[in-house]
Amino acid sequence: MHTAYVSTAALRNAPRSEIVRLQAELTDRTVEIATQRHADVGLALGSDTGRTVGTRMDLGLVETLLISNGSATARMEQTQTALADLETIASEMLASMVALPPGNAAATTLSIQAFSSLDRFSDRLNASDGGSYLFGGQKSDTRPVERFDNGPQAAIEAAFTTKFGFPPSDPLAETITVTDMQDFLANEFADLFTLANYTGTWSHASSDRMVSRISPSERIPTSVTANEEAMRTIAMSFSMIAGLNFEGLNQEVRNAVVAEARIVMGTGITQVVSLKSMLGFAENAVAKANDRMSLSRDILRTKIADLEGADPVEAKVRIDLITTQIEMSYALTNQLSRMSILNYA
Repeated sequence: MHTAYVSTAALRNAPRSEIVRLQAELTDRTVEIATQRHADVGLALGSDTGRTVGTRMDLGLVETLLISNGSATARMEQTQTALADLETIASEMLASMVALPPGNAAATTLSIQAFSSLDRFSDRLNASDGGSYLFGGQKSDTRPVERFDNGPQAAIEAAFTTKFGFPPSDPLAETITVTDMQDFLANEFADLFTLANYTGTWSHASSDRMVSRISPSERIPTSVTANEEAMRTIAMSFSMIAGLNFEGLNQEVRNAVVAEARIVMGTGITQVVSLKSMLGFAENAVAKANDRMSLSRDILRTKIADLEGADPVEAKVRIDLITTQIEMSYALTNQLSRMSILNYA
């Protein structure tokens, strides 16, 4: 017969080690009741952990895109407002040109309106959403356009002087013929508003529109820039009145300038409307993408809950059982701690 010896210390420490394990499990089950999610997802799912990680990555992308789409939509709404203002400014100028009566007084009034409209034009194109310029394109941190008297006016006057041999303010401007003015407007003046020359005098913006990823598989332009043809066309029409000393020209030449400016302005307004339509299409595309991704987000959240979810009822039953075991361990430890060989000596 063989007798095994077990020390009192070993008996006393065994329940203590079990208490530590039970307390850790009690904490995990409490967390599961609060979050309805496994306390240790990797331990609970084992080889299926990769599935939940991948699903969470998909969910993170969708939620990020929904947030960025909100910013893009706000930017496009502000841009639409600025474009509507530009259309209004241009339409007011066009109406004034259509109703222009003959005479120097009317010419002076129209010239003043053109200068004022150019200032408003610059203000709209330099609009920002508080963090970036709406019409800066991909250079959204750079102020898009210069005011008319800070470069563009000097470029027009230089082209005028090169063409006619005297500046617009010279009294000889009254001797310019209709044919010579029409030739200047169609060539030297129009060249100032090509993209290359416009970006050298008027604009610091990028010609590339901002492109936003609105869904995991879709990218679209969500901005317009100060370099759009519409902006250059409207600036050209305003400048025909503001930059050529309009009131200093003879009546026939003024009539020819106004006739050309009306045609150009009408084209510019049509181009602005096209830009508004393009942004409207983009806003609609973003709204549809948001609807699809909201549905995807709900599905992904359901999948994650199915993979990672813990049963709170089961966790509560387990907590009750663990609590009972802990109480029993404390009681057993207390009894063992009172055992002594002296009781049997």
